[in-house]
Amino acid sequence: MSHNIIGALVTAVIGMLIAFVNFSFSKKVLEKAPDKYALITVARQVLQIGFLAIVYFVGIKIQVADTMYLLVGAVLGMTLPMFYFTKKLLTINEAFVKTKKEDDANG
Repeated sequence: MSHNIIGALVTAVIGMLIAFVNFSFSKKVLEKAPDKYALITVARQVLQIGFLAIVYFVGIKIQVADTMYLLVGAVLGMTLPMFYFTKKLLTINEAFVKTKKEDDANG
């Protein structure tokens, strides 16, 4: 049983790393070209789904821990940090919108 929990924790930590990478991509696009933000969403989804597929196939192949524990850990690792990262992205976006409105008002 403990190997299942350890496997879930390992995939959760890797999932948190994936969430941070997605946040970094989104932040760079939002700062440099916010009109292209929709395109980065596709890349983020590919990264997340690819990670889940890798966890699934590695879990089936190695069979060190139950695959369900590994998948739950990976999903929680990617999902929970996104609450914080989404708030930060909204702050960046609001600052951009405010700056753009001030520029439009000034001429």
